[in-house]
Amino acid sequence: MNVRLAGLSASMALLAGALGTAAPARAAVDINALFSSTFTCTNCGIDPSTVVSLQGNSQVQAAVLAATQQISSQFSNNLTTNILFYGVHAGTDGFLAASESGQTVYSYSQYTAALGADAAAHPQNTVLNTAVANLGAGNGASQPLMVVNTTDARVLGLGTGVYTTSGAGNSTAQFDSTGDYVGINGTADAIVLLNLDQPLSFTRPLPGYTDPPGAIYDAQSSLEHEIDETLGIGGAGSQLNNFNGDPNYAEDLFGVSGPLLGVLDLYRYQAPGVASFDPTTTSITGCTNLQICSGLPSPYFSVDGGVTSIDTFNQAFPLIGGDAADWGLDLSRSCAGGGIGGTGDVQDAFSCNNISPDMRPGTPSYAAFESIGYNPVPEPATWALMLLGFASLGVALRRRTATAATAATN
Repeated sequence: MNVRLAGLSASMALLAGALGTAAPARAAVDINALFSSTFTCTNCGIDPSTVVSLQGNSQVQAAVLAATQQISSQFSNNLTTNILFYGVHAGTDGFLAASESGQTVYSYSQYTAALGADAAAHPQNTVLNTAVANLGAGNGASQPLMVVNTTDARVLGLGTGVYTTSGAGNSTAQFDSTGDYVGINGTADAIVLLNLDQPLSFTRPLPGYTDPPGAIYDAQSSLEHEIDETLGIGGAGSQLNNFNGDPNYAEDLFGVSGPLLGVLDLYRYQAPGVASFDPTTTSITGCTNLQICSGLPSPYFSVDGGVTSIDTFNQAFPLIGGDAADWGLDLSRSCAGGGIGGTGDVQDAFSCNNISPDMRPGTPSYAAFESIGYNPVPEPATWALMLLGFASLGVALRRRTATAATAATN
């Protein structure tokens, strides 16, 4: 949940012409936006009377399309996912957007074996390969059950999970076309709600903070934040919120014993070699008031055993709240229109106004995706080298054929 607080060579040209394209086709993440006239999600924690259909709302639908295209263009995985989008009237003092995702419980060994296989098959995903090499330093061995979004499970080729009181779930979609939870073989993997009561902008660039217009929040960025979570990172990537609210939630919600981990909890550290999964400590970057926070460094996201911090996790609960796998509050940073935010990444738990972050390579959010099995799109230079290799091979084959023909006639 996103909280408001606060030129080709001759041989290459020949090959491109023969193929009819300048670059080879690739697999891609295909995000399909669904807009329903009815909302029947009974486990979303949202008053159905506040939810409205976005059918016919061209402004919001354009922002949804821009958000889905921004994310889907960044990865090479062969994944198709359907997401239901709705509007909601939730007031101006609450969230910007929210999401509900289908999830399945897998064993730690199931999930990490799938991560390892994906890493071996994709050596270009250096983040994932580093993460797999350092799994032993993080959480997991003593907490061998994990909650995985259906989308990430399919990315990694996972099928049926462990048995719970609801039966053995799998990686198929879990919602029908109106948002009702059906468990398996559904239509949609997730639901995204955009709060239409917030001061949202549907055009870029956003204006700077003035009065008016005052604080403005980017609709596309808010939607990207929630789509990211439906795919497995951000709020969906940790189970600390559930554990903080109910220490017995694993039994209460899933009918399994012992704490459950989210996929990003594997990479949650307090120090090098020191994993963190503490549901009670309140740690905020820059916080020195021991009455409201622990004074400990904020837990952080790391794929090399805690040696390098990529970004701090949000652990401002129960003081403020927000999702434990979003990026955390930084008291040394201020938003344009006042208040405190994060570092400006699309997955910050506390969104700054008047900025338009996107999910893109080089950001903490992109690294989070790579760490759970989403593979980067090859850089244009990589495609050029591949094409050059194929073109050179073609020239070599032609020369070999010509030589063979000459020999046959002599």
